[in-house]
Amino acid sequence: MKSQFLLAAIAVVALGLGVSGELFAAHSDHGCFNCHVPHKSGDATNPDAYGVPLWSNAQLTDGLPTFTLYSSNSLDASDLGQPDGPSRLCLGCHDGSYVVFAQYLPDSEAIFGPEDLASSHPVSFTYDTPLATADGALHDPSTVTSGLGGTIEQDLLDEQSKMQCTSCHDVHTTGIGDYLLKYDIEADPSLGEAVLCQACHAR
Repeated sequence: MKSQFLLAAIAVVALGLGVSGELFAAHSDHGCFNCHVPHKSGDATNPDAYGVPLWSNAQLTDGLPTFTLYSSNSLDASDLGQPDGPSRLCLGCHDGSYVVFAQYLPDSEAIFGPEDLASSHPVSFTYDTPLATADGALHDPSTVTSGLGGTIEQDLLDEQSKMQCTSCHDVHTTGIGDYLLKYDIEADPSLGEAVLCQACHAR
């Protein structure tokens, strides 16, 4: 029993020390503990914690700012508000407050800008059939395939059917390229970043 406990303790310490200084390395290469806490996670009913296994609020303890949000005359989402779900965990570091992370990326690439999401793609809004059919500019997430094996709803949205940072980015080892995208934007030079946009946007 003692030997099993010792091995488990060594494994936990090894995971915690598995931090790499590689530029643009997958987040998994920086260790798991900034995002996940073994054996103790946030309350699943907490909007900051839902749907994420072994969720850690370690990077949220300083409190997230009230962000200036994206707005546009063409935006039909009615529930766009302050980031929630997985996006809050991303912004726990990407709001510029996480000094250790900032050493790996220049400020212009590490954060969107202090308290400013106005120029980023909107996140934390419900992307469903009514939104898609509002003006026909989006694919129906419940029926249109994502190109990743399932529908948009299955592969890109969170369990609340919301668009999040994790809709485009996979922060684990399967993320592609410098920005850990779910799609390879360099596979077809004629499309480039459009391959990412066209997963959801019909025009």
